[in-house]
Amino acid sequence: MIYTITLNPSIDHYVFLSSDLVTCDTNRAKKTADLCGGKGINVSIVCKKLGLKTVCTGFAGGFTGDEILRQLNGYGIDARFVRIEGTTRINTKIVCGGAVTEINAASPEIKQNETEELLNMISGLSEKDTVVLSGSVPDTPGLLVSVLDAIKKTGARLTADTSGKALKTCLEYRPFLIKPNRAELAAHFGRDKDIDIPEYAAKLLAYAENVIISDGENGAYHLNKNGCRYLPVTDTGYKSRNTTGAGDSMIAGYLYGEQNGIDPFITAVSAGSASAYSEELFDKNIFDTVIKSYI
Repeated sequence: MIYTITLNPSIDHYVFLSSDLVTCDTNRAKKTADLCGGKGINVSIVCKKLGLKTVCTGFAGGFTGDEILRQLNGYGIDARFVRIEGTTRINTKIVCGGAVTEINAASPEIKQNETEELLNMISGLSEKDTVVLSGSVPDTPGLLVSVLDAIKKTGARLTADTSGKALKTCLEYRPFLIKPNRAELAAHFGRDKDIDIPEYAAKLLAYAENVIISDGENGAYHLNKNGCRYLPVTDTGYKSRNTTGAGDSMIAGYLYGEQNGIDPFITAVSAGSASAYSEELFDKNIFDTVIKSYI
């Protein structure tokens, strides 16, 4: 079973503009949308659309937490969130053409009893399970380490998609898969964005079994004990609409490839591209078209 853990979920309030954003002035939206968000949640949604079984967990509170659970239930996803006293945050995504401006809110407080409830849930996993731990972490001391310790005790396979200090902490637990993007890889090593991706991604193989580095419209790299591979983004006639969640789709795509006997790197890149070409998170029909350009 694929379990996703989103410690800091959100409601993503999308604002679609017909023209460029003008600061310090009134902007008119052509439409808006409120979608459940958070990297682990995104992975579960894409897994579900790809036909994979998934359980989605984390923390949810207040009216925004209620809406997250309502939407996940609508997808038919098994959502087992710990309800918290705080209110789940609202993030704003301003979409102008293919560009997205994001305003992310602060995380709610997570109390000790709420943490213990999540740890108890994790304790029921086994070595047959894959855990995807994605996204930012609330400002609760010791929370991430406690969750990682709990996962390690079960023997479940860990996939980590975080950045900054959280990524460094996750690497101490030798994950099966990590997926930073170019900027996150550069920040991890204190370098600028002109970093040589294969050279520096190879350094992460001392800590992770598989490393995927996404490089936006330039494609992606996959490194493991067998070496380094690169896949470009192919021209399928689609235009980039919304890159938010493309990295999450790559993780779901990788797991899809594993379970279906298809090269998981190809399915990962195809899923990421399909996400970027979709106005919302992911379109299975676009995925089916994109993957044909690689296979």
